[in-house]
Amino acid sequence: MSRKTLFIFGLIIVFTLSITGLSFAKTKITYWQFMMNDETAKKIIGQFEKENPDITVEVVQLSWSNGLDKITTSIAAGTPPDVVELGNTWVANFASNGAILDLSDWAKKIKDKYSGWETTAYKGKYYAIPWLLGTRALFYNIGLFEKAGLNPDNPPQTWEDVYRAAKKISALGEDIYGVGLCAGENYSPWQQWFLPAVWSNGGTVLSKNYTKANLTSCAVKETAIFYQKLAKYALKSKQADLAKAFGEGKLGMYVSGAWDIGSLSNNYPDTEFDVALIPKASAWKGAHVSFAGAEVLALPRDGKHKDAAKKLIEFLIRPDVAMQITKLVPSVFPSAVGADKDPWFDEHPLHLVFYEQNKTTKPAPPIPSWTKVQAVLSEVVEKLILEGKDVDSTLNYYNKKIQAILDLGK
Repeated sequence: MSRKTLFIFGLIIVFTLSITGLSFAKTKITYWQFMMNDETAKKIIGQFEKENPDITVEVVQLSWSNGLDKITTSIAAGTPPDVVELGNTWVANFASNGAILDLSDWAKKIKDKYSGWETTAYKGKYYAIPWLLGTRALFYNIGLFEKAGLNPDNPPQTWEDVYRAAKKISALGEDIYGVGLCAGENYSPWQQWFLPAVWSNGGTVLSKNYTKANLTSCAVKETAIFYQKLAKYALKSKQADLAKAFGEGKLGMYVSGAWDIGSLSNNYPDTEFDVALIPKASAWKGAHVSFAGAEVLALPRDGKHKDAAKKLIEFLIRPDVAMQITKLVPSVFPSAVGADKDPWFDEHPLHLVFYEQNKTTKPAPPIPSWTKVQAVLSEVVEKLILEGKDVDSTLNYYNKKIQAILDLGK
């Protein structure tokens, strides 16, 4: 066969491969996530695929109602996604049974560029990369503050400030409440403020090594006494009920996430409100501590395409990419240090408060049994503020319940 014939034959093969797509073989990875709706995901992932033409991404939208079950089932079946978004309170569970990879070596290389690492930690190692951070802050009604003789330019800074403001606002009328305290739900009673208040007071509900229940400590007791005292001037209900009452001008203050900025502005345009950092225990004690919520990105152990999956995570956590998501879903904020320099925050000062609040947050204790412990904490809060139970006996009783959970987990 002549060289010319070989050359022509080679061209035919190349052409045939190209039109069948074989010469452009791509790696296909699966990405399971919660935060982005279909439109946002299409935009963000489309940008990734344009920058990485050798990778295609199948995005699976999960819901908070059943997403955890789906992830758990896929891991148990040995068919997990290549990249998975986790709520930070789930990390310990998956890390403890080896379902997700230890990413500590990678984390060390980028640790100074991102925040929120505590939300990915388990026994001193990092099992995920922080992506988007969300927390809670104090919403307060400007009109009610002014009617009660309070200065809306000087929002409550301490527990005592909150108590005094709540008392004055409650005096405005029978259907007016000074503050909102969450009750009747699984997470919000402990998450929105009670546990952060314990932290602000220098306390913990578990010992440092997470083996002992600590509800009977002085710091927790002081927090419980304050919470029960504040409940006298509080609307005690589900988070959605508190937001509604606040929007209707019947509630002076409540703790919530940045998602309520948009919903309040849209649904109650005549209600003026502002946002402040979570009040600390006192002027001389504690910090403005809030709950550290985070969307973190993990690599399941049995994922098939680790290198491509890592590229996707590196892309998603980039400040410019994460800010695109914040602008579309303004309830979470980039983990990237310095993201607040984006001009978007100049036009959204209330959201900037949440970005600042993220700097003084704490995550739930990283133990596999936390889901059971948190249910007990919600019971504690509701016994104190709904039923007015004795603080000492309540804390003693539930301390034993938490200790039993910890003992089973050993």
